[in-house]
Amino acid sequence: MSAPATREKIIDAAMTIVRDQGVARLTLDEAARIAGMSKGGVLYHFKTKDDLIRAMVQRMIDACDALHHEYYLAEPEGSYRWARTVVRTAFDPNGPAADPVGGALLAAVAVNPELMAPLQAKYREWLERVESDSPDFALASLVCLAMDGYVFDRMLGLPMCDDDHCRRVRDTALALLTGERR
Repeated sequence: MSAPATREKIIDAAMTIVRDQGVARLTLDEAARIAGMSKGGVLYHFKTKDDLIRAMVQRMIDACDALHHEYYLAEPEGSYRWARTVVRTAFDPNGPAADPVGGALLAAVAVNPELMAPLQAKYREWLERVESDSPDFALASLVCLAMDGYVFDRMLGLPMCDDDHCRRVRDTALALLTGERR
């Protein structure tokens, strides 16, 4: 198995641990066991648990960014295209809100703010994208902040709304951005 494939296998194992047992159960030993390899094999790729968490956070950032780009390409050109992309990504059934690993990782990075740096950097980039095509950045920011709230609500398993109400929230956010006031 190649080094990148082995690294991904270890990250997969860590995600499984966090998803099934919680972030408190994540150890390099447990990641090795779930990945079916020696602890030395894990240590070759990740010197510390924080390095492994950093890689997990980066994977989630990359997946969210890829989804942003997918929606951006499908979204009609015009004002607020990036903000509309944020709305679509937030409500995607396979998006960042759908995986309970996200909430657990947020808890882990909250304990160690250094682990938050990659997410903060990517978030600044996302905001710059939104600002680049938003005639009213305050409106776009309001909608994006609401989407962050929705994503965190889902990640943390809070019961903000049922499926029908959430669809209406999504449609209202998009209507605000397209000028189709409801």
